[in-house]
Amino acid sequence: MTLITKNLSRQFIKDVKLPPAPRRTRALTDAPPLELKQAEAQSLVVGSGLIVAAAAVPVQTREDIINCTLFAQLAASGAVGDPTQVGQWYDAYFRTLTALGWAQSDTRFEKYQFKSKDGEAHQAIIGVLSVLLGPAATALVVVKTALDALQSMNENSKWITLFDRESKTATSARFQVATAEVDTNGLLQIALAAFHLEATSTLTQVLFFKFSSSSTSLNYAAGKASIYEAALKDQRQAIAGRLAAYRAAYVGQIKFPPAPDGGTRGLRRATTRARRGSRVEKAGRGKALLRGLRDLLETR
Repeated sequence: MTLITKNLSRQFIKDVKLPPAPRRTRALTDAPPLELKQAEAQSLVVGSGLIVAAAAVPVQTREDIINCTLFAQLAASGAVGDPTQVGQWYDAYFRTLTALGWAQSDTRFEKYQFKSKDGEAHQAIIGVLSVLLGPAATALVVVKTALDALQSMNENSKWITLFDRESKTATSARFQVATAEVDTNGLLQIALAAFHLEATSTLTQVLFFKFSSSSTSLNYAAGKASIYEAALKDQRQAIAGRLAAYRAAYVGQIKFPPAPDGGTRGLRRATTRARRGSRVEKAGRGKALLRGLRDLLETR
C-alpha cells in the first residue's frame, strides 16, 4: 500500500484528470454564493452526493466535505469514462479521498436486505444510516428533513435534477451520503455511505424511486470517516482552485421547510432531542437505580 505524502497528494491533485467543466450560464453566474453556517443544520446536494451537517459542525469541516467529495466524484468520472462500470468508479472515488487525507473505516460493498417486497430508495438510505450512525444521531434527523424537503418542496426541484443527472444512467445509479455531527462529548463524527442501485426498469428520481425487491438490487458501503487535518490543510487551496469551474454547477443548498413558528426552531428542537436521547436513557436508568436503593434503605 502506497504511503500518501504531502508531495504525492499535491502532485495527484495537480495531475488528476477531471471531466470537461460545465458551460457557464447566466443562471450559474447569477446564483448567490453558498453560505455555510456553523450554528445551523445544513444539507447540500453535491453532484451525486447528499451532504448533511448538523448544527455546531465547523464551517471548515463543511467546506472540506463538499470539496473533497466533489473532487473525488470528478476524479472518478475522469478516470472511468463508462458510467456502467460502477465498481471501477467507486475504486477511483475512494482512492481519491485517500489521496486527499481521508480514511474510511469500510469501503467493502454488501447487498442491502430488503424488508418487504416493495419500497423506496430513501427508506433504504435511512435504514443503512440508522445502523451506521445510531437511531438517535442528530445527523439522521437532518437527513430525514432533507429528504422530506427534496420530495415535497418545488424550490428544491433543481437539486433533484442535478442529483439525478450526476448519479444515474437508464437503469442504474450510484450515489453517496456524507454526514457530520458533533457528539455529546464534543467530538466531531463523520460518516460516508456509498450506494449502487440497479433496476430492470428505467430509474426516475433516484432518491425516491419505488421498486420491487424482486427486480431491484441495492449494494452499499458504509463506514465512519476521518479527515487528517495535517494532510489536507496544505492542499485546500489547490483543491479549491481545480474545482473553481465546477462548484456553481455541482453544489446547491437544500431549502428546509419552514417550522410552524416561521423559523428553524422546529429542526433545532428535533436535533436537540436526538442528541439528548442517549443521555435521557442513561439518566432514566440512573434514577431507577437510585429509587431502588432508596426503597431498599427504607425497608430496613
